[in-house]
Amino acid sequence: MMGEQQQQRTSGGGDSALVRLRLCWIFAALWLPVFLWSTVQAGFGGAAFGLQVLCTLLFVVTHASLSNGWRGGGLFFVFAVSVAFVLEASSIATGFPFGFYVHNVAGFKLLGVPPLVAFIYAIFGWLAWNLARLIVRQHPCDAGGVNRFTTPLVASFILAAQDLPFDPIGSTVLGIWTFRSPSGYFGVPLTNFLGWMFTGWVFFQLFALVESRFPPHRAAVTRASYWLLPCFIWAMNAVQYPIKFASASAGSVTVAGRTFVTADVYESSVVVALLTMMFTAVTAAFRVGAIVHGPLNPNPSRFPPQTTLW
Repeated sequence: MMGEQQQQRTSGGGDSALVRLRLCWIFAALWLPVFLWSTVQAGFGGAAFGLQVLCTLLFVVTHASLSNGWRGGGLFFVFAVSVAFVLEASSIATGFPFGFYVHNVAGFKLLGVPPLVAFIYAIFGWLAWNLARLIVRQHPCDAGGVNRFTTPLVASFILAAQDLPFDPIGSTVLGIWTFRSPSGYFGVPLTNFLGWMFTGWVFFQLFALVESRFPPHRAAVTRASYWLLPCFIWAMNAVQYPIKFASASAGSVTVAGRTFVTADVYESSVVVALLTMMFTAVTAAFRVGAIVHGPLNPNPSRFPPQTTLW
């Protein structure tokens, strides 16, 4: 039975895969206005933020099911959520790997970690994973060979890069979390970003070792639109920073005796997002074009070259 299911996915996947691909477009279309609404509010939490997370979660779950089936996609989320939670809790208790800090948001926390935080790792992790697959691999579905080790490494850099523009805002300006020893980048210590890289690498590497056991639905992943959607969402997440900068309040903020001009924090986030997140999204999108017009896979017998645009 398992062999038949894998054969069905690699040989086409049927109409259900295309229906799910259309659902991905619908979830992305719903996400965009909610995301912009949440961005304009310039805060964290509330109805807009909750809807944004829900739309993104629905998108990535559906998107992952097309890449690796429901079981494979589910395993990615198990790895990501579990690793993120354990290392977040570890850092709060011991300082490893992010450094000592506390979450200041209201609501339930388990070992000091709001449960939503672990799911945010999984959401951004899946998007970063797809961008890394596009950039590193000859074809993003080629899960064998050296790709098992190069893709997780690159994905960990991409994942940490999305935190680079947000953390000074979230920690220093908004006070969503507080570091015991603020330093480095607008009050955010280097250990925080190294922690993001390490956390991402762990769950990316775990998944990469079993990825080939969960083949994709060819009917979906041979369409460029499947791969362009993560690029689009990643790029739009970079666009939020010019919007935040345009509406940034005047004045300054002081953290542990260090004073920062609020507008400078937001402007720096614009620069960082442009040169990291936007660059990565554009590079990955260009790779989609190369795949569409080039060989789909170095092993055409396993994955026939029938890539289409939509």
